[in-house]
Amino acid sequence: MENNLKIQKVIIASIFLVFLASCNSAINLKKQKEDPLQGVWQLNAFYTLANTDTIVKDFHKVQHKIYLNGYVLWNTDTDINGIDWSDYGTYTFKNDTITETLTSTSKSMKSDVNTYVIPIDFYKDSYKQVNTYYRNDTVFKNIEIFTKID
Repeated sequence: MENNLKIQKVIIASIFLVFLASCNSAINLKKQKEDPLQGVWQLNAFYTLANTDTIVKDFHKVQHKIYLNGYVLWNTDTDINGIDWSDYGTYTFKNDTITETLTSTSKSMKSDVNTYVIPIDFYKDSYKQVNTYYRNDTVFKNIEIFTKID
């Protein structure tokens, strides 16, 4: 009788551990699926500010970003000089910040910098990213607004 009780306790403990393990797997899967950036995004608006003055407004620029399972791919139309702009790499999204580490870029994007930390304002089906850079005594900001299309 005492052995039966021990066996029952071991079985119940085993079932409980299997249950906990399956719950943990389900939680990890849910976190992966809840990445709000996963999908295809289309640029809606592009602004460049020099200090606080808007120097470029573009609502016709074609650009797409695809975020999927930790990878990012983006492209845009060639510019008026026929130069291609595209990138591929990995990304993380934490605390309203995208960190993109680009491993393959078009010639126009080649640089010593391959990791970009980009703060964003995230909404239900859109987000705004702001890339800040400095040249001489001027603070430039490229502001891009994307809408999720898939």
